[in-house]
Amino acid sequence: MASGSLVQEFCDETTCAICLEHFNDPVILVECGHNFCHACLTRYWGESGTKASCPHCRGTVQPKNHSPNWQLANLVGLVKKLKERQRAEGQRETCEKHQEPLKLFCKDDEAPICVVCDRSKEHKNHDVVPAEEAAEKYKEKIKVQLKSLEEKRENLVHQKLKEQQRRQTLLAHIEVEKQKIQTAFEQMHKFLKEKKCALLAQLEDVENEIMESYEENITRLLAAISHLCFQITELEEKCQQPESEFLQDVSSTLNRYMKKGQERKLVELPPELEEKLRSHSQKSSALQKALRKCEGSLNLALNKVNVTLDPETANLRLVVSENQKSVRWEVVPQILPENPERFDAMPCVLGCERFSSGSHWWEVQVDLEVEVEERGWIMWAVGITRESGIRTGRISPNSNEGIWAVGKTSHPFTSCQLSAFTFPEPTPLNLRHELRMIRVSLDYEEGRVEFFDAERDQLIFTFSSASFSGENISPCFWMGWGVRLNTGDLRRTPAPSSILKEDDTL
Repeated sequence: MASGSLVQEFCDETTCAICLEHFNDPVILVECGHNFCHACLTRYWGESGTKASCPHCRGTVQPKNHSPNWQLANLVGLVKKLKERQRAEGQRETCEKHQEPLKLFCKDDEAPICVVCDRSKEHKNHDVVPAEEAAEKYKEKIKVQLKSLEEKRENLVHQKLKEQQRRQTLLAHIEVEKQKIQTAFEQMHKFLKEKKCALLAQLEDVENEIMESYEENITRLLAAISHLCFQITELEEKCQQPESEFLQDVSSTLNRYMKKGQERKLVELPPELEEKLRSHSQKSSALQKALRKCEGSLNLALNKVNVTLDPETANLRLVVSENQKSVRWEVVPQILPENPERFDAMPCVLGCERFSSGSHWWEVQVDLEVEVEERGWIMWAVGITRESGIRTGRISPNSNEGIWAVGKTSHPFTSCQLSAFTFPEPTPLNLRHELRMIRVSLDYEEGRVEFFDAERDQLIFTFSSASFSGENISPCFWMGWGVRLNTGDLRRTPAPSSILKEDDTL
């Protein structure tokens, strides 16, 4: 049986500061942590705007920034049951058996007892202490528990605030990106609209010249036709005259009509008009070609993948950076858990991304230590592989093994030749410049894998008939001593050269 003072303390902790009754549907204010009945808080604030004050501490809070306190509601229910039990027992403070005051507490039975109970056989060997002492100890335990609960509540409130701030930050970033996309397409629409209007206006000028020439010629032709009709009528009437009258001045009549019957000269189109038409035809062809290139450039820009490296697949000699954007080779193997995804013999690592459809591209930067370049001990490769590929033992990186890649190796090839790892033999690649930035482009449906010198935007090799067999495809990377591969945003991608500028042909 709980003491009356302890029950009172529980009652105080579960009392609303507004209505002075037990909490009913309690809510907690996020800013200060105080609790009130939901209805009491609503009546207290009335029609408050975006800010209000806490009824307890008067601190500034947001009216909508509160949440239900289920733990407090459960505690209120327990206190109510405890009070009902005390009320049912008549709040008796005397022993039911001996009618003596309950001044002692039996720790073994965890129950208050009287002095007679203490002397009975039932409690003879039990640990008995004064009720006040036991109450104080239990109060301390409850206070410790309350403090722990309050700390947990504060931590949760803090986490909630952090989540709200994180959400607001991410949503703000999304809005910025939306605005960038909106602005970019608006600028593109504006540019295309201006070019369209200019081209159509030029064609309208040519059309107007043609219509003016046409109308002038039609007017002259109609006048000539009308005059010829009049002459024909006159000659027909002449033929109907009697012979004596018909033969009078017949020669002069013929001469007169022969002169009048000469055709009228038409207006000729200016020679430069045909040149304008040819020029516009060329512009239309260039426009179609530029639009196709622009479509390709947009697809390229929108299908870029930010590749991250999967540490679970990395060979023990490969150290993946914390942000999973770069990897380097180390002499001493790491001590890591064995798992079936990890390459056990080859210095390889896969990207986290998996592709089973669509077009995608990413870039990889190759960094070499000076000593490696001087001695020619170079081994690296970049490409893609089937997710189901072999991870154990020695692996030959070629298309027959489900690996499509380009790279360098000093063995078995000589002079560290840059090659595409085709089957049955690698294909040497001759470049004028050292390859430092590689762009990998994948078209899953077409079965095409392309590799570019990303710094110069030049195609260096294409696997045109790769067979993926419906499997997931992953980016893959190989490297040896002194090599570091990076997949982060290491440079600003220049504007695609295929996008038409304002001063181009159009």
